[in-house]
Amino acid sequence: MKLLIINPNTSTATNHRIETIAKSLMAPSDSLEVVSAKSGIEFIETIEQSNQTKSAVLEEVSQNSQSVDGIIIAAFSDPGLMEAKKLSSCPVIGIAEASMKIAQGLTERFAIITLGSQFSQIIRQNSLSYGIAEKLVEIKILPWSVAEVSANLLSYREDFTEACERLVSERDVGAVIVGGGPLSGIADVITDELPIPVLDGVRCAVDLTLRLWRERNIL
Repeated sequence: MKLLIINPNTSTATNHRIETIAKSLMAPSDSLEVVSAKSGIEFIETIEQSNQTKSAVLEEVSQNSQSVDGIIIAAFSDPGLMEAKKLSSCPVIGIAEASMKIAQGLTERFAIITLGSQFSQIIRQNSLSYGIAEKLVEIKILPWSVAEVSANLLSYREDFTEACERLVSERDVGAVIVGGGPLSGIADVITDELPIPVLDGVRCAVDLTLRLWRERNIL
């Protein structure tokens, strides 16, 4: 399989985290490319910034969809996803879309932990368009910027763990999604400390894309 992952921000650290997770799921014969969209935004923090990346994302999709087997958009606001699906000649999946679809298959109640005070609105809107809103019981926005957490991700490990524990005890959720390309990897680090699955958006998107590709090739 040939997979393209588009990171709508320009952070090379985020690209590395995304690549590490994706490669761990792919076969040696598979091909992976992780690219930053030419957005000029290091970290997407607002809805306006997310919207600003759409044209760059769609440009990458238009230029590459005929030469790859699948495309992932690796920002939790899924910028340009619906337009990309219509434009692309191969499957396109967003990391929020994938993680929500996997979460709904695991439990009747799930929550999302992410960063960016404005993103509750767009995540909720997207959950409605994906037909998953009734199972999404809470969107927890932690009080740091994406840049702060990305600079030293593992130092926030206990904070993310405690936030998950509170969602389990107070909201009775059966799964938690840690949302955001720059947060890739934190879910894998804390999941063994919790009694429920903690889902990583990039991991979910790669899993789902590989599954779709295998199903198409078997048929």
